Amino acid sequence: MTSYDTKRLRCYCCGKTSEQTILMSTNSFGSPDLDQRSAGMERSTIDTWLQECPFCGYVAFDLEKGDERAMTFVETAEFRAASTDPSPDPVERRFLARAAFDVHCGDRRAAFLSTLSAAWVADDRKALSEATALRLKAAAHLAGHRIRSMDTRLLLLDVLRRASSWEAADALTTELIAEELEHPFAEIVSFHRERIEAKDNGRYTIAEALAGKSKAAG
Repeated sequence: MTSYDTKRLRCYCCGKTSEQTILMSTNSFGSPDLDQRSAGMERSTIDTWLQECPFCGYVAFDLEKGDERAMTFVETAEFRAASTDPSPDPVERRFLARAAFDVHCGDRRAAFLSTLSAAWVADDRKALSEATALRLKAAAHLAGHRIRSMDTRLLLLDVLRRASSWEAADALTTELIAEELEHPFAEIVSFHRERIEAKDNGRYTIAEALAGKSKAAG
């Protein structure tokens, strides 16, 4: 069951209060997607994951929390550009604004995840070309840097495949296979390689990958 509450929160940056919808409880029964988007009711709560101050535009997981970097960011041109982005979806815009803040803080992985969340919003709107562009933008946040986290590398692999970035996806797959991975990583990478060879950019769950089940196979 998913439940919400409405609270008045005081913005950390400008000090003004606004009414915000708070996610109180939900569930994620079922296998997550390969990009770790949750299943179940939690999947549809994405519009509540970030809060936005209607006065100054500050975006955060909790408007009442922040630090000096948040105060600095809301004064930048990058913030103004992100907060006035003409995205047709306000939830998508909030994630992109958060990604801009992540970049300001030097947190590339967080910027990657925030932009990927924006792509999920585009997925839900069936805006496929926009979702593809957002996945490529997400991947760009990690470009040129060595990624040590297996979790992040597998996320990036799915992002590249879903964006039909076949050459980059194949290169990352080859790199991962050379590391002689163990279960369950070996099975997931092998599944990706098969889907990349088939030029399949479809959405799959972790359970489907471990079972070796593609849409073509039924």
